[in-house]
Amino acid sequence: MKQLTEEQLQDNWEKLLQLIEDMFEGERKTRLLEMYKDLEDRMVVAPASGKEEYHNCHVGGYVEHVLHVVDTARKMEKTYIDCGGFVDWTEEELVFSALHHDLGKVGDLEEEYYIPQDNDWRRKTLGEVYTHNTNIDNLRVPDRALWLLQYYGVKVSLIETLSIKLADGMYDEANPYYLKVFNADRSLKSHLPHIVHFADHMATLAEYDQWKLGEKKETKQINKKVVNIKKAVETEVKTKLSGDNAKDLFDELFGDKK
Repeated sequence: MKQLTEEQLQDNWEKLLQLIEDMFEGERKTRLLEMYKDLEDRMVVAPASGKEEYHNCHVGGYVEHVLHVVDTARKMEKTYIDCGGFVDWTEEELVFSALHHDLGKVGDLEEEYYIPQDNDWRRKTLGEVYTHNTNIDNLRVPDRALWLLQYYGVKVSLIETLSIKLADGMYDEANPYYLKVFNADRSLKSHLPHIVHFADHMATLAEYDQWKLGEKKETKQINKKVVNIKKAVETEVKTKLSGDNAKDLFDELFGDKK
């Protein structure tokens, strides 16, 4: 499992705060900074998922993921424009939506969303490093995100609301109502929700690849250590079996024990 150093955790947190300083202003920035200050201790170490095979299932994975999604969303927007797409949103709306699409994963005002899995079987068999905290109300991640924002008095536009709510695309069973319509007049009025979803999905796939690559590297390192140990044992045995050492070893194994 990936492990971030204390320096990396702090660096990611400072990048997140700097992003807020750079992108927002006035009362919105003030209220956002208040929320992040209140949730800092929990948010800095929060994972982005509960299973290793998912994305960023490690301490600090949440902050690392949302920064990744913001960066990817900006790149997706550029690609969309290059393809001839029409942008009807602001950079602030893009960044705000990407930055808060998973906010619900930090939990509520009192407790975290993910807690360490203490069932050894589930950890080893199912790869569950974390499990959902049943002490908090059962809300979908985007619904909890929007609730937290309103609690702190952060104004959220309609396009930002839809972008946060639909970040998981068709992977969330609640979203077909918005995305799978058979009347063009009822389709989304803006494509920002799609941009945020594509960015989240792309970042998630890349984070999975990084985890998988890390697993392969770790396996290779373990295998290399095993090979080195075997070679060392073989060398030691050959040394003991050579020349006069062979007779000493024979006597040691089969000689008179009296």
